[in-house]
Amino acid sequence: MLVETGPGYTSGYEDGIADRLADEGIGVLPPDDRAVLTLVLLFSVAIPRAEGKLAPEAPWTSGHPVSRERLYKLEKVPTGVAKAALQRLHEAGITRNLNDGVRPGPQFDRLTPAMSTTIFEELLLLADPQGPLADAIRRRRASAAVPSVESRVPEEKHHGY
Repeated sequence: MLVETGPGYTSGYEDGIADRLADEGIGVLPPDDRAVLTLVLLFSVAIPRAEGKLAPEAPWTSGHPVSRERLYKLEKVPTGVAKAALQRLHEAGITRNLNDGVRPGPQFDRLTPAMSTTIFEELLLLADPQGPLADAIRRRRASAAVPSVESRVPEEKHHGY
């Protein structure tokens, strides 16, 4: 499908197709890469948005660069793992290397608005899992997952007699 990106368009997957591919393990990042990407997104986009330093409507690729040193100094991800993951993410266009750090790359321009919202919600759930926003996200998702009464009641069978 075409995804609007500022002054133009790029191609991307429709949300249902992207979900199906992920369910089949196609295009899913390895755990180390996902962990490092999550840190990049937290430090580059989520925290600056929460602090009012990045507009909520700003594209992911406008995130504030996070220094590689900051990522390397985190205790949960060994430096060698982070370096290797950042290299793979950069090569895939998922992150972009800048002189002063790393931020989300051009692959984020391919996200549909719904997928972008989902990723940001996941970051909110990670950052403050017990907070009011997390509760609201879980409630909304739970209510969307429950079929309506109309869809659960079987239609009457008319046998024509």
